[in-house]
Amino acid sequence: MRGIVPAAILGRLSHQLEVLGSSIPLYAYFDLIAGTSTGGLLALGLSVPASKSNLPGDGKDAIPVYEDIKGKWLFGGKPKQRYVGTIPPSIDLSALEELYFERGSTIFPKSQTRRIGQMFIDKYDEQPLERFLFEMFGNTPLDEAMVPTLIVAYDSDEGQPFYLTSYESGSFLYWEAGRATSAAPTFFRPAVLYDRQKQRTVRLIDGGVIANNPSLFAYQEAKKLYPDATRFHILSLSTAGINYTFKTNGAAGTGVIGWIDPTKGAPIQKIYANAQLQVVDSIAEAIPDLTYTRVHGEARRDYKMDETDPRMLKDLRFDAEEIYAKNEEKILTFLTALVKRTTFDHVRLEERAHE
Repeated sequence: MRGIVPAAILGRLSHQLEVLGSSIPLYAYFDLIAGTSTGGLLALGLSVPASKSNLPGDGKDAIPVYEDIKGKWLFGGKPKQRYVGTIPPSIDLSALEELYFERGSTIFPKSQTRRIGQMFIDKYDEQPLERFLFEMFGNTPLDEAMVPTLIVAYDSDEGQPFYLTSYESGSFLYWEAGRATSAAPTFFRPAVLYDRQKQRTVRLIDGGVIANNPSLFAYQEAKKLYPDATRFHILSLSTAGINYTFKTNGAAGTGVIGWIDPTKGAPIQKIYANAQLQVVDSIAEAIPDLTYTRVHGEARRDYKMDETDPRMLKDLRFDAEEIYAKNEEKILTFLTALVKRTTFDHVRLEERAHE
């Protein structure tokens, strides 16, 4: 549910591009869109063809794209241009966060029986989540993504990261990729999917166990996709959080029970997740050919992953506004560079005869 934060920020980014005079949808500015867990769901929402989903559309027409060709017009000095196709419209990014408010309680129904039984079975039935994903994406194949898309999950059988991509493992469907990357252990059962490409069954869990922040995985993939590129630029959106600390008094409270104590939020799990984010930030900022723009901030409280109380969700939305405000300067710097982009070869263009 903390996906409300990056969802709200995405809406602000889209609006700010319009303020800067851009008519190009946000997704088209990027050569690769990546996400993990709730961020994976947002990445799928960004890259799916609006015409192939039930996500809210923005009502805009496809945008024509031209490319410069040799020579110039006799008058005006402008380069000659050739029509190459149109950039398909995107979903309405400003409405993305509303899905969390509208569907959160359906995906995470409160059931005391289920909470008591969580020691032995997963907290939630996965069927409401799967119905939601299928309702949003239908049977759209991942290889129909409008730009290259990377969704991170983890293969628990093989003990290694598992990429669901639009450019290599496109045999998966959009809803399947969403199910895999959001299969949070103890909340939902692993996603049991059939890999049509390799013709085998895989069992996948939430990509957050390996990459809460998938920036390094995205960088690695971008190096393979664009081997001639000399510089890479990553915009990384956080789901907010708190800098978790766990104080101990000597050996007291540091046994097995102390480290996994559910009344304290399972300290070892939170320490691991917090440290993982710090490692990614530290390494990404030190990579010579990478410009890493991280939009992050602390939340006012430690929200649960399955928080559905409307009051808490409104607090999350307010946190998103504060995080945007605190990071506005570097966001505007990044967006200004985006607007200067003139080629969109990476986008799935809708080609047609020029009328």
